[in-house]
Amino acid sequence: MAGLIKEERIAKFILKWRLLGIFLPIFLSIVSLFLIRDIKIETRQIDFIPSKHRFISVQNTLNQLFGGLNRVNIAIEAQQGDILQPAVLKEVQQIAEEIQLLDEVNPRRVHSLFAQNVKHIEIWPDGFSVTKLLREIPQTPQELASLRKKIEHNPLVYGPLVSKDFKATLIQADFKEDIPAHQIYAKVKEIVSRYQGADVNIYLSGRPILEGYIDANLSFIFHIFAVTLVIILSLLFLAFRKKRGFLLPLLAGSMSVVFSLAIINVFHLTLNPFTILIPFLIFILAISHSIQFMERYFEESHLKTDKTHIAHTVLVSLLSPIRASIFTDFLGFFSLILIPIPAMKSIAVLGSLGVLSLFISVVMFLPACFATFPVPYFKKQNNSHLSLTAFILKRFMWLWQRKWRMYLMLTLFVTLFLTAIYGIKHIEIGENEPGTSTLYRDAPYNVAERKINKYFEGSNPYYLLIKGKGPESLLKSEAIQEIDELNRFLRHNLKEVGYSLSVADYIKLMNLAIQHQFEVPKKDSTIGEYIFLYESNAFPGEFDAFITPDHQFANIRFDLKDCQGTTIQRVVSLTKQWIKNYHRSHLLSFDYAGGLIGILGATNEIIKKSLFTNIAVLSLLIFLRITLALRSFTGGLILFIPLAFSIALTFGSFGLFNIPFTVATLPVAAMGTGLGIDYSIYLASRIKEEKEKGVNLITAINRAVFTCGKAVFFTGSILTIGIWSWVWSNLKLQAKLGGTLGFLLFINMLSALIILPIFILLLKPNFLMKPMDK
Repeated sequence: MAGLIKEERIAKFILKWRLLGIFLPIFLSIVSLFLIRDIKIETRQIDFIPSKHRFISVQNTLNQLFGGLNRVNIAIEAQQGDILQPAVLKEVQQIAEEIQLLDEVNPRRVHSLFAQNVKHIEIWPDGFSVTKLLREIPQTPQELASLRKKIEHNPLVYGPLVSKDFKATLIQADFKEDIPAHQIYAKVKEIVSRYQGADVNIYLSGRPILEGYIDANLSFIFHIFAVTLVIILSLLFLAFRKKRGFLLPLLAGSMSVVFSLAIINVFHLTLNPFTILIPFLIFILAISHSIQFMERYFEESHLKTDKTHIAHTVLVSLLSPIRASIFTDFLGFFSLILIPIPAMKSIAVLGSLGVLSLFISVVMFLPACFATFPVPYFKKQNNSHLSLTAFILKRFMWLWQRKWRMYLMLTLFVTLFLTAIYGIKHIEIGENEPGTSTLYRDAPYNVAERKINKYFEGSNPYYLLIKGKGPESLLKSEAIQEIDELNRFLRHNLKEVGYSLSVADYIKLMNLAIQHQFEVPKKDSTIGEYIFLYESNAFPGEFDAFITPDHQFANIRFDLKDCQGTTIQRVVSLTKQWIKNYHRSHLLSFDYAGGLIGILGATNEIIKKSLFTNIAVLSLLIFLRITLALRSFTGGLILFIPLAFSIALTFGSFGLFNIPFTVATLPVAAMGTGLGIDYSIYLASRIKEEKEKGVNLITAINRAVFTCGKAVFFTGSILTIGIWSWVWSNLKLQAKLGGTLGFLLFINMLSALIILPIFILLLKPNFLMKPMDK
């Protein structure tokens, strides 16, 4: 009874200060409006990577030593014939020069046919020269034929920069790390748009292009929100047929959204593809909890005429379950704080504080309005609009009228659960096809990725950092040979490695020209001479992208044909294998893994470590919370069974249908676990309330399902519709999150209405005879 007394006191306090309960949320909403004026919408790579992971440390060191590795790939395809046409080459040159002149670009890391660091070595009887491959655009057939021959005899150009069929060429530019992606995207897009035309097709890829494309298309989700809002409000009006039936939930939801947006500004967060969804999710949650209040309010209004008494009854009956529900919602969001990815931490802060704001916008505001406004007038029982819901719920109740039906449902439940467990064992972490699952297959970015991988030898960079023992240590043949051996080992053992580039390749190219042997010279003096020849014939800093001026640090760049999770695992595993088994020289050491592959590898590792740990810890906390509230281990277990089933079914579908688990779906586990238990809490609370009236258990369940169950079904439908609307987003990342989270919550709702009553009837838990406490 202690819990009931506490709820009575809270209810009396809220209703005593009802005007404060109305005007305080409104006042806070007005204040919040002033805080949301400067909110930024921006996609930043740093928000989606685990900054403390060792791979990211390697990437940061590479940035410091060799400049930004924020690469953009520009593939230029000739529409007619090949690229060896003066008009096409002129456009390639102009694009390369304009990219080179951008303030945001790292000028040492622009790689193209016209780049200073793309060399042609020519041998004469009395000497040789090292010059730019292409100084002037050839005009005559003879000059074009000569260029073709130069390209074909240069392994660093033929294949990596010019396709084998000469249909396309590639410009690669690395931008400074501190430049926002949308700025890079806009600058590059503006340049290439002037040349896209009758002569060439131009394709763009690379991390800055991906993030910039996302930013450019992020606003489309607001149109989806608007349409979804109209649908939800229409359903609310049809459900309650009263203005206050949709206006009060709308007010509660709107205040929650404003509070959430203010939180973004207060904590200096940014709206990105993930966080932009959270205020809308908080809005739907506010609507969801408001429906429980409105349904009970209209139910009591048929029986009583005193508005204060009605508000008191509603608040006392729902205070216990809504406190438990909001707490589990809070845990669901807050558990993401454990995942060391900034975007997840932002969701944790925004979501958990947004959920807590429901105590103000729903728990305080709605009962205060009930106690202030006149009791609604009903001409007749307002249940015609729920005839379809009633019909569905009666079919559910039919399932537990006979034991054989219940056992049949349990058999189906166990079968689906075991199938889901099988699927969970086959979940793939990371991408499972070329391109990015952030976007749809036919998105311009993924089209560009396929084109680049078709013509060239990969577009997904993987960097290894080489640390010499001291200055000049990388001028030794022993060191260069190890660099070359690791390079050849990865290229030989991993078919996804298309192209690689290191200082060893330049040494071998010079040796090919002079000694006619494409290998690393044995003498240290020869290595030093070749490096000197390159540096003396180059602009200052031209080779700083490959090796530092003191010759102590260098890097190897591999271009992989895809960034699938399995590819990343293999290339990292092979790198470790070579270092362990074949690395012998004391002159240098190798650190991995940098570039896009390293970033994705770090993210995939975090997902793998965090996914099931997060679910396990969160599930345990929620289970303990419910068990303490019910003062019954069996009761906590029974309420948790539908949730566990829903989680297993959702994640099992990832493995069964070969859906990759990426950072886009990482929040599903936590949010689905926290939000999904709400239905069971509300229904169990109402079953207990009906049981305390002295009826038998099956009657109490039937009454609860037919009253509270209507609100649960309607709430679940509203929540599912709201979240499933994200599947219409032009960003697959948002669509995937909406589809999986919506499916999880829908299954949670069905599980609460079907599985929970069956388990209660079979196990007859003691908590139904005890008062719920907090």
